[in-house]
Amino acid sequence: MTNDSNSSTTVGLLFSDTGVTSDIERSQRFGARLAINEINNSGGVNGFPILIEEHDLGGEPERFRSYVDKLIKEKNIKLFIGCYMSHTRKSVMSSIERADALLFYPTPYEGFEYSPNIIYGGPSPNQNSAPLAAYLIKNYGNKIVFVGSDYIYPRESHHVMRMLYKQHGGEILDEIYIPLYPSKEEVEHAVKRAVSMEPDVVFSTVVGHGTSEFYSHFADHYLNKNRPPIASLTTSEAEIRKMIPSVAEGNIVVAPYFTTVKTSKSLRFIEAAKNYFPRDVCITAWAEAAYHQTMMLCESIRRSNSSRVEDIKKELYSFHFEAPQGEIWIEKENNHTNLASRIAVINSKGDFDVKWTSPCPIKPDPYVVVHRLDDWSNLMPKVVFP
Repeated sequence: MTNDSNSSTTVGLLFSDTGVTSDIERSQRFGARLAINEINNSGGVNGFPILIEEHDLGGEPERFRSYVDKLIKEKNIKLFIGCYMSHTRKSVMSSIERADALLFYPTPYEGFEYSPNIIYGGPSPNQNSAPLAAYLIKNYGNKIVFVGSDYIYPRESHHVMRMLYKQHGGEILDEIYIPLYPSKEEVEHAVKRAVSMEPDVVFSTVVGHGTSEFYSHFADHYLNKNRPPIASLTTSEAEIRKMIPSVAEGNIVVAPYFTTVKTSKSLRFIEAAKNYFPRDVCITAWAEAAYHQTMMLCESIRRSNSSRVEDIKKELYSFHFEAPQGEIWIEKENNHTNLASRIAVINSKGDFDVKWTSPCPIKPDPYVVVHRLDDWSNLMPKVVFP
């Protein structure tokens, strides 16, 4: 990687093709690569192509850290896009900060973090958990069970959702965790425990390969009876593809973007992704995040005529970008992104029917400093159920 505009810039992609979250990480990898492909096909940045260094990191935090160290020390690469699970982001943070490098992180996360060397491109809790809590309480009821994978992100997300639910008189019936690589028996045990609580809704932070199994076992327990919905911050097209339609139908997801968003920018992104992504890779909200973060990085290099981190950061704070999800921009005070929030219900075809969209992009509040659930509740529609 060079420090001026007279040669190509190399970006390190930090994603996994194998491991528990490989389905979603592959979608992110190809989202970033699609952006770079479009940039290079249009002449590159200031006449030079963007180059890529990438490797299958297997979802293992130590492999992420060692790969970042290698690219920094051996190739002087200072610009990175990637990480999905929070423990992989945290594993590379010290290396990124020590080298004064820059990581673009295109993933929803638990909040309560700031690094001058990380640009957070996925939602923080006030951009997904807060509106979701208001929507669930207004439309489904106060009794909720939490089920999550056993690592940092689910535990911290449950902490935030607990606070939000209690603000409005909600009742958390149980908090259940399963391993990242769960056995069938471990999933079944978690489902039986959740069902026994008779919740109005289940809040799931299960990630990766266990997601479809958890949803399937949960549906099996209700057979023909009405079952409470599972609401999630992370379930995407990649996980839904592995479920039969009746298992996915009726469950709820909150995200900045869904492929059912029909703006002209979204439609162009979907068409380009369908032509570029391998057939087994889904277009997801987190592919869109990787795509728009890569585009914003390249635009900052173009504007600054430099690939120095300090020059790129100055430009990142100076402009708004029209992403497939809508207009976005980065807050200098915390390096988080102003994002749309959308709440959708999965239909019988496995598509997302958007039920609510924030009136404007939501300013990120990663430390959950200013939250009143009533503020969100007043914006929520009351759903009429058949």
